Amino acid sequence: MAKIEFSKNETMRLGVEIELQLVDSKTGNLSPVGPTILKALENVKDAVHVKSEIFQSMLEIETPICDNAHQVGPSLRKSLEFVRAQAAVAGAEIIMAGTHPYALYTERLLTPSSRYFSLVDRNQWITRRLQIFGLHVHLGMKDGDHAIAINNALCHYLPVILALSASSPFWHSDDTGLASCRITFFEAIPTGGHPCLLNNWSEFETLVERLTFSRSITSIKDLWWDIRPNNDFGTIEVRIADCPPTIREIESLVALIHTMAIFIDAELTAGRKFSPPPEWILRENKWRASRHGVQCELIRDLEGTAIPFVEVWKEIRESMRASWTELGYEKFIAFLDDVIANGPSYARQRVHAEKGGNLKSVVEHLARENRTDNPEWLRRRDN
Repeated sequence: MAKIEFSKNETMRLGVEIELQLVDSKTGNLSPVGPTILKALENVKDAVHVKSEIFQSMLEIETPICDNAHQVGPSLRKSLEFVRAQAAVAGAEIIMAGTHPYALYTERLLTPSSRYFSLVDRNQWITRRLQIFGLHVHLGMKDGDHAIAINNALCHYLPVILALSASSPFWHSDDTGLASCRITFFEAIPTGGHPCLLNNWSEFETLVERLTFSRSITSIKDLWWDIRPNNDFGTIEVRIADCPPTIREIESLVALIHTMAIFIDAELTAGRKFSPPPEWILRENKWRASRHGVQCELIRDLEGTAIPFVEVWKEIRESMRASWTELGYEKFIAFLDDVIANGPSYARQRVHAEKGGNLKSVVEHLARENRTDNPEWLRRRDN
């Protein structure tokens, strides 16, 4: 069996990636100005964390390695301002959400790259539909077995992360009825969706070897799981989240994910075992979060007992209090309380669509939220 070297990390530091939408300032539609922006940023020393993405109407911002979530927001805001300034020159602006409300995937221009070309060649229509935008969080792991153990335990909390981040209710001008339709697109990819549940790093090595030998993948990057190990960085990468519209939401979600991992690590050290959830619960809870967001009920035991999301949140909040307090994340957890009480992005988008009478008003709403870094909470007319 081929060994996969894992780049070890002594501490659980962070790396964060967000995928931006570049939209035309007049029409609100996605605009292929990514290469123009990157060209303008070539000589800007501090803009090194801005990258191309699969389509020219997307860009990715990544942080350097951060010690904690407190460092994530300032890094992302700095890079975002570089992109915003150059987007304005190109007649575009920035929005962030899991999907664009009305842009057509058939009109997207692929970024020239052998990897993207091969993805389209292999998966055809499935790849061309990936006009979707996520938040990815890397967590430093001690070794491969540590990565698998934390990965398995975090699977229990993935629906909570998805519900809080959900920001993709619209697709091709339709209200999908989902809080997050973005997450459903990965289910169509042969190596996408919820992760294969493994017991240790050796089992992961065996799986990768067999997938590679069968030409199912060419590298670990082809595992488009909701959460996966990354051996090059020595991390696990939480990929289930939609990209929320504001950096405040992003840094608070990152703080929550970091808290969860720190809490799990302490529990493992104390001897607690975290078996991965049964596949049927993993799939069902993910579906419930994608369908109903923070209004969902989540299954909590093998008998099928389901409780409201707000009760799940209270339990997580209290059980992990010592961890988030020690990390100084009080303001981030309090902000997530506000998000739950007033509505994540999927709820806000629907209210603004109703208020504005069209989906362009949703794009305008997302652009304002992005510029001001504040959610726009409004009540429905019937409340």
